[in-house]
Amino acid sequence: MRRTVVSCLLLASLVLMLTGCASHRKDTIAGAPDASGRKLNPGELPGDKTIKNPEVAYNLALEFAGQRNMEAAHHYIDLAMKLQPQAKYTYAKGLFYLSEKHFKEAIGMFDQALKQGPGTQDNKLAILNAEGVCYMELEQDEKALDLFRQVVNSPGSFSRFESYYNMGVIYLREKKYLDAEAVFNKVIEENPNFYRAYNKLGILQGIKGRWSDAAISFKKALDLISMDYSAQQADGAEIYCNYGEALLHEKLYPQAKDALLKVLGIAPEGFWGQKAKSLLAQMGFTG
Repeated sequence: MRRTVVSCLLLASLVLMLTGCASHRKDTIAGAPDASGRKLNPGELPGDKTIKNPEVAYNLALEFAGQRNMEAAHHYIDLAMKLQPQAKYTYAKGLFYLSEKHFKEAIGMFDQALKQGPGTQDNKLAILNAEGVCYMELEQDEKALDLFRQVVNSPGSFSRFESYYNMGVIYLREKKYLDAEAVFNKVIEENPNFYRAYNKLGILQGIKGRWSDAAISFKKALDLISMDYSAQQADGAEIYCNYGEALLHEKLYPQAKDALLKVLGIAPEGFWGQKAKSLLAQMGFTG
């Protein structure tokens, strides 16, 4: 499974709140009363007539995004942009689109945010990384790589690991294994606790037949998510399956079985669950 990383330098809490938003849209609040008791027009939400501060609208947008009500989130971020056009709000609108997989619309917002002037260098690089993710998801890899390279080659003391990781995902997809390994090592150099980089390194080591090294990399990734339930649910099935496969190649059958059974405890019917069942069957375990 391909996973990308969107930088959250500008809106640190926003990306975390957006996970899974795309599939949980809610209806507008048409005709509901506002605080004054006035009936709202269709498409109007509480506060539309009284909110004069764009930060209030912006915070409401984040709140509704956290509730996975993207229709209301878009409504209030549009209100913030209307009250005071600035890159911060436009970038948030782009992240909303990105979370919903509306990549072309997101690119339009990110381009607009750059033209508006994102302020700090960190903010600019966060926007470039997010735009790169959009092109990456659209499989326009050269455009994506160009944006990620702009980030990693920029001077300054800021974290580049998100863009390095995204570059590695592209290189891995393109079977440029040496390039992929180099940038995943850069990820670990910048952020030793980023477990997904260890998983990708393990995949590369497995491709090269270095299964002992791969098992070590997968185990490191698993150690890093051992106390993180959300990470276990997001990526645990894949990493345990990869770890089990590496152990199987090393003929460490009891340990391989234990790892693969962990997959079935997380996602028994998904892709990784089916692969784990196949690997278990190869070892003669069918229960």
